[in-house]
Formats: sequence, C-alpha cells, structure tokens
Amino acid sequence: MNQESQNHWAMTLKSIQYEEDEKTETVLNTEILYYIDKNGERVITYEETETTGMEGSELQLRISPDDRISIIRTGTYQTHLVVQPGVKHFCHYETPFGDFAVGVSARYVRNRLTDAGGTMRLRYTVDANSTLLSDNEIWIEIKKYGSDRDDD
Repeated sequence: MNQESQNHWAMTLKSIQYEEDEKTETVLNTEILYYIDKNGERVITYEETETTGMEGSELQLRISPDDRISIIRTGTYQTHLVVQPGVKHFCHYETPFGDFAVGVSARYVRNRLTDAGGTMRLRYTVDANSTLLSDNEIWIEIKKYGSDRDDD
C-alpha cells in the first residue's frame, strides 16, 4: 500500500480521557487518508471537527514499524506528541490557554493495522513537572469504504 492507494478509507476513533473520578469519551467517524510513506511509516491524516473540539486543525498519526506513534496537529493548535512503549518523550502541546512542555509515557500500544485496515489501541499518560495531567486511551478502527470485514 502506497500513497496512490490512500483514497476511500473510513476511521472510527474513540478517545477516552480519565481524570480523577471522571471518564470522558469522544467518538469520531470520519474519512481519512491512509497510506505507507517512503520511510515505512503508516500515516493517517484527517481534518479535526467540532466533535474533537479542535475544528480548523488537521491531525496526522504516524506509526513506525516499531510502534512509535507520532501525533501531529497543525492548524489552529500545534501539537506534537510521541507515544512509544518503554520511553518517556518530552513534547510540545499548544492549547487556547498557552503552550506547554509535557511528558508522554505509553502504557501500551496494540497495533493491528495492515494494508487492508484494522485496529490500533494505545493508552498513554501526559504530565507536566511530574504532575499527571491526563490518562488517555485511543481506539482506532480503519476500513475501506464498502468493506464489511472486521479485522479484530
């Protein structure tokens, strides 16, 4: 699968954020670009909407063969988070309230994405000055338009 076969993909993204005793879930169903770039990374790109609260931004997930996930947001808010099992990354996070340097630590990455679509789940924490800001879980399912297959 290369950039020429990047059309006609649909994604369901479920984002769960755990904060103290609260659990907030957001579900986004959207059309995406999905392909493997020249470096062998799987790339998922989509436009943010009101559902995510980041309308006016584009989000790109870059998944390397060793399950290093880069979450790159451009547009209204600039963010570059890196989620990688066993490694804490210090990343840039921009919000309406200001810019932050945050630490990102993966709890797990379960990547079952293939050229035919599939699923990916990841859970990671975000902290500032060693204070937990959020505990996040993301579930992604990717299918070609018109596909009835479930690759779980």
